[in-house]
Amino acid sequence: MIGDTKLLCKVVFVLFTTLAIASCVTETVNSPNSMRFSDTAVIAVQDPNIFVTRGATFAWLPEAVRFYEDKRLQNAPIKALIEKEIIKNLLAKEVILVESVDAAKFSIAYTAALESSLDDAAIIQRFGLLPGNSQVPQDDSNIEKGSLIIYIFENSTNDIAWRSAAQVGVKLDMPIEARQERMQGILAEMFQTLKISK
Repeated sequence: MIGDTKLLCKVVFVLFTTLAIASCVTETVNSPNSMRFSDTAVIAVQDPNIFVTRGATFAWLPEAVRFYEDKRLQNAPIKALIEKEIIKNLLAKEVILVESVDAAKFSIAYTAALESSLDDAAIIQRFGLLPGNSQVPQDDSNIEKGSLIIYIFENSTNDIAWRSAAQVGVKLDMPIEARQERMQGILAEMFQTLKISK
């Protein structure tokens, strides 16, 4: 009985310590119980103490952009699609894009890779969040899990204001029109989680 009480006290202490340390809000989007491999799993974390406002200035942080090329996707302009959709979604949030990081309040970057280049363990270690899409079939060589992580930094502090990760089954031979439509949907889901203040 005393041992059980001590264990319970330790669990409660760890729980409260974790809650006290955590200063971020996590949001998960589109995670039904019976997810199909073609569904997108999205998770996001936004620091409630950093306010991203309408009219805030944003710039790319090129040194933090990581796009893992894959020779099986050489004919697919995935990098260009990602960047186009990031810009489109930022502008829809009524922020201002500027050329220089020095002139911006926030900077934005991303990492995109197939599982063969960046697996779940590496994503958790580097980024600290993982959508956990485990529905990609293992017996189809034409489909591989892909991950996209987008992050926004507050330039004055270098703190991460918001980050979102998405995982989805990537069909290697998907037609470009279908890939573009799918990319639009994935990025829209991710940016739904970015809360903008007035």
